Amino acid sequence: MLTGSYRKRLDADLIRWVGEGLVSAESAATIRRSLAQEGGGFRLHALLGLFGGLLIAASVSAFVAANWEEMPRLVKLGLILFGLAGSLTVAGRLESRGSTGGADAATTCGTLIFAAGVALVGQMYHLPTDWPGGALLIAIGALVAAFLLRSNGALVIALVAICAWAGGRWFDGDGQVHFGFWLAFLPALWLAWTRQNRLVHHAAVLAALLWFASLPGSSSFILFDYGLLAYGLALSVLFVTLGAFALDRGGPGLLTACLPWGLIGLLVTLNVELVRILDAHEARPGTAMSLNYFAYALAVPALTGLALLGRERRFVWPLALALLLSLMVPVVFWSGSVVALLGKIAIATLILVIAIALVLAGAGGGVRRLTIAGSGLFAVAVLILLWQTIGTLLDQSLFFLAAGAILIGLASGARRLLAKFAKPTEASP
Repeated sequence: MLTGSYRKRLDADLIRWVGEGLVSAESAATIRRSLAQEGGGFRLHALLGLFGGLLIAASVSAFVAANWEEMPRLVKLGLILFGLAGSLTVAGRLESRGSTGGADAATTCGTLIFAAGVALVGQMYHLPTDWPGGALLIAIGALVAAFLLRSNGALVIALVAICAWAGGRWFDGDGQVHFGFWLAFLPALWLAWTRQNRLVHHAAVLAALLWFASLPGSSSFILFDYGLLAYGLALSVLFVTLGAFALDRGGPGLLTACLPWGLIGLLVTLNVELVRILDAHEARPGTAMSLNYFAYALAVPALTGLALLGRERRFVWPLALALLLSLMVPVVFWSGSVVALLGKIAIATLILVIAIALVLAGAGGGVRRLTIAGSGLFAVAVLILLWQTIGTLLDQSLFFLAAGAILIGLASGARRLLAKFAKPTEASP
């Protein structure tokens, strides 16, 4: 799945290569046509059609709501069925004419009408209040529409409804794990895997991430202890690793969507760790919980595979170093050295090194989101260190002085380091 930034970069490279005589103008035109046929670009007509369908659905809902009390039950039910049948009929006709964007918009509109109908029927016939069950019913209907009519909009609605169903059951069960989530999510995941739509990919990845985030239970979130932070850190490392491996190997677009969500989790967790270790009341040794071992058992092998099997060394190795150092942050808490000045210096140093490694990985692999993530982590960490001092102000001044000197030293030797990474690997016989 090619992103817009890659397309722009490739187009600029093609112009330069044609000018230098490395690629003929005919070959460059063939490459551009091949990329255009992948359909990963921005489709204005499809987006406008989707917005139009949403407005029509909103109009029908407003009309029904305005006259709801005066309508007989059969009329209400008939309007719901008529709107649903009409939307799906329009979707089928547009699909037969080759207008996939319009068909998707009409199917999405019909799915929303179905979702509203589930709620309205429950209200009309005074069915037992079980909104998670209603969400599951909406998810099933949306999955059917997404499968039969290949609607990306319906698939996104299905993923949202699945999350609502699982979340409702999680709250009703006082934070107990809801394994039934996978019964509905696996078919949706299979459909998302076959689609070339970034919104679908991100919705599927976010749904999986939310389920994994719910595993610690409500009690862990109330306590907000170090085990929860360590679990979130390992989970973020796992998602970043999956996304990076897919980018490096040209893997499915669904897996590449793991990278930005993993980076968000990584940045948030690392900065929370830094704030807590510098706070006099929060800087205390932490204890591991069973989920930490489970998360590390997934993250460490995945990270090892990325480091050993990655093709682009300039991208993979700095990223693997950043992720490995990230997994070492909870070890400092668990060791008990967090209460000492040395532990605070260790955590601050690790986070700054992680930020620099992310920037190196982004620059080496041409992945802008990694460069932005590393720069953001570095900037926020410096602000936190200025807000909460390491020991005394003199200690903090010495820390910044030493860190700045080391960075300047690295900058002076960066040319030779990058040249080493730039050496092409020998072709295998």
